[in-house]
Amino acid sequence: MEDDPGISRSINFKENNPLSLVKVSPYEDSNEKKPVIKQTDIHGFLIGPGDNSKDKIDVVFMGASTVELENVQENKRFPYLSIKKLNDSLNTKLVSRNAGVGGNILSMTNLLLTTKVVPLNPKYVILSSSLIDMIYLSKNKSYWTGSKKYLNRNNPKTDTYKGIKNMFFPNLWLQLRKYANFSEDLEMFKQSKFSPMDKSRILDQYEKQLEVFINTCLIYGISPILTTDYHVPMLMKANLQKQGIFNNKEIQFYLNELIPSLNNLIEQKAGCYNIPLIKLHELIDRNNNFVNINDGLHLTNLGSEKVSEKISFYLIDKFQNEKN
Repeated sequence: MEDDPGISRSINFKENNPLSLVKVSPYEDSNEKKPVIKQTDIHGFLIGPGDNSKDKIDVVFMGASTVELENVQENKRFPYLSIKKLNDSLNTKLVSRNAGVGGNILSMTNLLLTTKVVPLNPKYVILSSSLIDMIYLSKNKSYWTGSKKYLNRNNPKTDTYKGIKNMFFPNLWLQLRKYANFSEDLEMFKQSKFSPMDKSRILDQYEKQLEVFINTCLIYGISPILTTDYHVPMLMKANLQKQGIFNNKEIQFYLNELIPSLNNLIEQKAGCYNIPLIKLHELIDRNNNFVNINDGLHLTNLGSEKVSEKISFYLIDKFQNEKN
C-alpha cells in the first residue's frame, strides 16, 4: 500500500490580497495624473479613503472589474461613494465594502459569496456582473471549461516559491502590470472559439448561476440587489475589433442580441423574486463621458460618480419607503 501523498489539489480562489496597499495608474484618457490607491481590509475587500472601520459590514458590492474599478480614484469608486452619499443624506452609518475582483465570472463570485461574504452576515449584497460572463460563455461551453480553472494541482516547489515571493514582494504582479499592456482575459478570449448560435445556452448557464446567487443570499437572510449591465456600443465595438477578440459578425451578435437579452433576463429574475433592481444601463449606455474610451465598459471617475448618485438615490428612496 502506497503512502498517502496528502492533499494534492486545491480550489482556485481569486481575490484581492487582504491588508494590501498599492498604487495603480489611472486610465490613459483620464485627466487625473496622480496614482490611484488600491487598499484592502482584512477580508481582501477594497475600502475607501480612511475607511478602517472594524464595524459590522452592512453592504457588499460584488462583481468583476466593472465593480472593482482599480483605475478609478478610491474616493470615487461607486461601492464606497454611493453608501457615503446615502449616509450623508439619511444620517446613517452603513458600512460598505467593494468585493469586486477583476476577471471573476459569476461562478467565481458565488464562491466568494459563500466563503467570504455570507459569514459576515451583511444586510445587502449588490451584484453587478455579467458582461464578462457573456464573453466567457461565448468562448467556452460552460463555466466549468476553459481557462477559469476551479481545481489546481498543488506543487510543493511552486507553493514554496510563491510563499517566499508574497512574503518579500506582496502584490508584485499588480505593481508591474501598470507598466505592461497585458490582459490575461483578452488573451484567453483570443485563443477560444465562438459559438454565435448558442444564445439560449449562454443565457441558461448564466441564469443558473444567478439563481445560485439570489437563493444563497435569501437562504442566509441577506437581501440581494441586482443591477443591469451597461456599455457604450460604439466604443466597445471599436475595442473588441482592436483587440481581435471577435470578428464583425460576432460583435454584432454580442452587442445587439446577447447583451439586451441578458439585461432582460436580469430584470425578469428581479421581478420573479421581488427583489430590487437598479437599471444602470439607462444611465450609461449612450454616454461616452462615463466610460473609458479605450474599452467602452469600465467607468471613468465621472462615470463612477454618476453611478454612485443613481445607486444612492435608489437606496435612499427604498429605505424611506420602508420606514413609512
